[in-house]
Amino acid sequence: MLIDTHVHLDDARYDADRVEMLARARQGGVGILVTIGTALDDSAWAADFAAKEDGVYATVGVHPERLDDWKDEDLAAYEALASKPKVVAIGEVGLDYHSPGFDAAKQQGVFREMIRLAKRHKLPLVIHQRDAAEDTLRLLEEEGGGSEGGVFHCFAGDLNCARGAMKLGFDLAVGGILTYPSAGPLREVIAQVPLERLVLETDGPWLAPQTHRGKRNEPAFMVSAAQKLAELKGVSLAEVERISTENAKRLFRLP
Repeated sequence: MLIDTHVHLDDARYDADRVEMLARARQGGVGILVTIGTALDDSAWAADFAAKEDGVYATVGVHPERLDDWKDEDLAAYEALASKPKVVAIGEVGLDYHSPGFDAAKQQGVFREMIRLAKRHKLPLVIHQRDAAEDTLRLLEEEGGGSEGGVFHCFAGDLNCARGAMKLGFDLAVGGILTYPSAGPLREVIAQVPLERLVLETDGPWLAPQTHRGKRNEPAFMVSAAQKLAELKGVSLAEVERISTENAKRLFRLP
């Protein structure tokens, strides 16, 4: 069995065939999926969907690029969502300095609140980090953000970032990007990360693997990343499936 640790099942691109897409995932060996919150609307959707769907769990959080409408009173709503059944993490949260005009101070302030929320609820963190590795690691260290564990989702950083994240208690998630011809530097980093610190994800509907490049990504495609990881590590696909599943169950404390 494989576990997709990061997919956005609420996305409108799944509306026409969500039931069939989930069936394809299970037929392809993806037995558990974690659907991700990026703001109050999709966090509430994720929590409600997970509550009624076998094999689906949820995270709740606010993405650094969705802070335009952030209000301090939103924190109370996240407190309530974090207590819902089958909510297994706070995320995706973090810092993103990629796009022009970002507000670093606001991102950092909300990120600190999300870290504290995770600690209050004893939940791991799902970290989004783009062009902000130094500040992300610094804030996590200052806030004790690794105390409940967590994962750097869609990891694409360098070896220093990987080591810094693991030192703080975080695992790294890899997916379709690992299969891209241009991802040689990332593969070199992941080759040096212990398999016991890696989990698999799709980030669907984005970042389809090379075999499906240009198409909508979905959990059934995740085997491509698993195969590439097995190749990098010089182990069998079955071994990657076994270890990555154990890692994901540990990370999210799944039964």
